[in-house]
Order: sequence, then structure tokens, then C-alpha cells
Amino acid sequence: MINRFLSVTILLLALSSAGCIGGKSVQSSYLRVGNNEYASRCEKVNPDMPRIALKRFTCLPALDREMVIIAKGPVMKSDYRWSWEGTPAEIMDLIAAPALNCMNSYEVVAPYRPGIEKEMVLSGVITSFELQRRGGDAFKVAVQYSLWDSSGKELLARKMIEAQAPVKSLQGESIADAAQLAVDGLMKRTIAWIDGLGGELSRDAGR
Repeated sequence: MINRFLSVTILLLALSSAGCIGGKSVQSSYLRVGNNEYASRCEKVNPDMPRIALKRFTCLPALDREMVIIAKGPVMKSDYRWSWEGTPAEIMDLIAAPALNCMNSYEVVAPYRPGIEKEMVLSGVITSFELQRRGGDAFKVAVQYSLWDSSGKELLARKMIEAQAPVKSLQGESIADAAQLAVDGLMKRTIAWIDGLGGELSRDAGR
């Protein structure tokens, strides 16, 4: 009995000295992405343009978290030193609508609601939102877009859009700055893609 008590005591002391009991936990710093350059200059509503309803973004479970993901090629892991203010999908929801309001050929309605008048529906699946360390440190963002008719049943177009920005150092501020640049680049490419359709798809979908 005494030997058993001594064994348990030694184990508890070992765990305590290793930081498992009462040790300091990793303190996460929160990083912000969302300084949307479009928000202040694209607020005017264009009621005469075809309307696109923007659905909420989704992503795979591995990316559906607030912790910063660091990847080496296809291998990803969470870095508990830093967290975003929300999940990548929540971040993109807040950024995409003001950015897409700057399109020349369409008016964006967000968030998507059943029954709202629209010519098309845009959905996006986030496939990358990570600090990629293979081939040089860079923050990478990628979205697989699908453009549907007004009923949301007929697929009209799809597009994978990617953007990345170099990470100057593995510090929180540099990661946040690179993520902001990557998201801004992705939004500009998204606008160019949809504007490049020139309203043709919406006219065809309405026939």
C-alpha cells in the first residue's frame, strides 16, 4: 500500500514539473483580417443591375477553426500561438460582400436568404487558408466558386481562384498582414472573373 502511494506521488510530481498540472498554458494571440479596402467606396446600391445572392462560405473541417494553420505541402497542423478572430468561413463572409459590391456588372445581395429576388446564386468552398512553408513562407487562400441560376439548381459556371502573399517573418503581425494581402488579391480576382461574364449568364438564366 505504501509503495503504491509513493508511486502515485512520484508520478504527480513528475507531471507537475513537466507543466502538465498547474503549468503555464499556451497563450494565444488573436490576429485580424478584414481591413476591407472596398467597404468605404462601394456602398452605393445599383438596383438596375442583375443581382447575385451570396451564400455563406464553407470549408472542410480541418480549416473550420480559429487557430492559424501552418502547412508544409499537404501536411497541416494548428499553431496554438495565434488564432484568427473567427473561422476562415466567418472571415470571408464579412469581407466578400463589401468587396463584391465593387463589381461593374452585378449587384450583390448578402447574406443569402430563401425567397429573395435574384438572377443567380454564388457559393464558395474555402480549400486553403494557411501559412504555406514549402517553397518559401507565404500565406495562401483558395476558394472553389460555383455560380448557380436563380433556383440554385442549375450550375452555370465554376472557378477555382487562388492568391498568396509572402510572409516576412513568423510573427503574428507579419502573418496577419500577409493574410490580408492574400484575401485582397483573391477578392480582386473574383471580381475580375464575375465581371468578365458581362451579365451574359444572368440573361441566359432568365430565359
